[in-house]
Amino acid sequence: MKRHWRVNSARPVLSARKVKRRTLKRSWFRGFMGQRSAFLSKFNENVFKATNLTVQKREKLFRGHDLDSLRENAQAKRAMSLENADVLWKISAEQFQENGITVFFADTAASANKFISEKMGDAKLIVKGKSLTTEEMELRQFLEKEEREVVETDLGEWIIQQRKELPSHFTAPAIHLSAGDVAQMVNRKFGENLPADAHALTAFARRHLREKFRNADAGIIGANAICAKPATVLSVSNEGNVSLSSRLPEKLFIVTGWDRIYDSVEGIEGVQRLLSASATAQEYTSYVDFFRKPLPHQQVFLIVLDNGRKALMESVFSDGARCIRCGACLNICPVYEEVGGHTFGKVYHGGIGALLTEFTGNDRDASAIASYCLRCKTCEPACPMGIPIADLLARLSESHSLPFYLSLPLRMLGRRVGAMRGRQKDQGIGDSPPSSGTHHSSPITHHSSRSVAVFIGCMFRNPLMKRERKGIESTVARFFPDAQILDSGCCGMPHFYKGQLSAAVERLEIIEKMIEPFETVLLPCSSGFAYLRERFGDKIELMSMAMVEKLEKVDSISPVYYHQPCHLKTGPGTKEKAALNQVITFSSWENENRCCGSGGTYFVQHPFVSRKILSRKEPGMDGKFTIVTSCPSCLLQLRRVFGRGRVAHSVSYMLQSATK
Repeated sequence: MKRHWRVNSARPVLSARKVKRRTLKRSWFRGFMGQRSAFLSKFNENVFKATNLTVQKREKLFRGHDLDSLRENAQAKRAMSLENADVLWKISAEQFQENGITVFFADTAASANKFISEKMGDAKLIVKGKSLTTEEMELRQFLEKEEREVVETDLGEWIIQQRKELPSHFTAPAIHLSAGDVAQMVNRKFGENLPADAHALTAFARRHLREKFRNADAGIIGANAICAKPATVLSVSNEGNVSLSSRLPEKLFIVTGWDRIYDSVEGIEGVQRLLSASATAQEYTSYVDFFRKPLPHQQVFLIVLDNGRKALMESVFSDGARCIRCGACLNICPVYEEVGGHTFGKVYHGGIGALLTEFTGNDRDASAIASYCLRCKTCEPACPMGIPIADLLARLSESHSLPFYLSLPLRMLGRRVGAMRGRQKDQGIGDSPPSSGTHHSSPITHHSSRSVAVFIGCMFRNPLMKRERKGIESTVARFFPDAQILDSGCCGMPHFYKGQLSAAVERLEIIEKMIEPFETVLLPCSSGFAYLRERFGDKIELMSMAMVEKLEKVDSISPVYYHQPCHLKTGPGTKEKAALNQVITFSSWENENRCCGSGGTYFVQHPFVSRKILSRKEPGMDGKFTIVTSCPSCLLQLRRVFGRGRVAHSVSYMLQSATK
């Protein structure tokens, strides 16, 4: 007999099981809302404003000074230097030793810290310049445990030292803080009454640090580059603190990574200009310090840290070793600009930070950081070293396990190995699309004389995309009547970017055989187009662009806006809007290039971040309008804000316009 709980005479009787289930639901909801509140507190408007301002200044600087012309030579110099790192370090070390600088090659952070501690002797006050390598080593914390006073002298680093925080950006460690945040900290810690004014706060920090410089026993700085011919240390800064930290103390420790080596000073100016322009939108930094030998009163030690860098340079991820830590990828990243470096990073931030953390830190931190990356490739055009960050993270993710709620859908996407169905006029397709499911799938053969195929892709199987799929079928029937539909499921892109490389390769092998008989393969999905175009070349075309020559321009009564999918920001897809403009009159929309935050499954894995990114698309949109995009994932994401009636797939929209 079932046991029942009677709450009171007015309420229905609930079984113990139902009571428990209801309690669990309420508990889950409270937990979810608590998680939501905790995460929403991580969004930082200071980061958003600062990064967007830097990006605007950077784009203006690059256009005005033709800095893109420096990229090819700088990338070649960087790659060649890394390939010959062993030889170049040997040459530079010999010259430095001859010049009176002691060189120590450290395999690990622990050995580097131990060496520095031993050479410090009885030094008690140490002034320190900004250095990501020392953050990786936790050098300051190590020396503080020895009861030494270590003072960060970079303004941003000094601020976060007082707050006991880690840097949140490669070049702007306190980017997440406002002037009010800093004033509150200074007034509380130092008993001041300063306003939230940058000039007043900077003046206070300058006065405070001046005495530290004068009385310091030792200095620690980082190095942006080590040139082998002649042996030279290059360190750039904007505040002059590196000059004071390196020249006043009797002992100087220069800490750098094995990957900072360059062949010669010749051409290094181009690298330095790209670093400055990419990092802070300056053509040159305020200070450039060169070191070749000690000053008369000094001992100088150069510590070269491996700590996984050699392994990185010798791995399939070696492109990542070209990183010059400029932070341009962070400034333009749609995720970083919302959550900052404390969420999207640890010592190293962003997508490239996940890769660096894998080799210099640990794979657990790397996996957590990598999970925040959208794989949108927005960062890649901004990278002065041309690092394919998204592809590297895809490979990196192969060693990281996916949560069940992501791995299961990906396995299901790959189940169908591929089939083709012909579009025959006797099937009734010439006039209207047949209902889904009336066609029988048949294996691909290599005897077809047709030259055009349409690869629909997996997203149009989604029940929410049923109308769009019918629109594509109608488009094929009307404008490409001799084309053959390849209803093959997924192109493999979701598998690739989630690290399931074997599944992605399997999909590509199937697709390669499938499309071999055809001269042209049209894709209605922009993401699939970008992915397959990169692998199969010009025979892959975007369906929306192929339709343009078959249509006449139609003006719309209400505004029509264009949303550019992230994967069309580079390559041939960048021309889609220009092509569509021949038949669609687009209204200007300042947010058309801004990421929508979909990222395929990203809105499932990080729903709050995804929704926050999406919210940036909203301002300025009211009244009756239509947003057109060629990415089905973006389309579904945009509809979460703007509604179904306001967001259309490019193919469906053009078909609808043509039938009016």
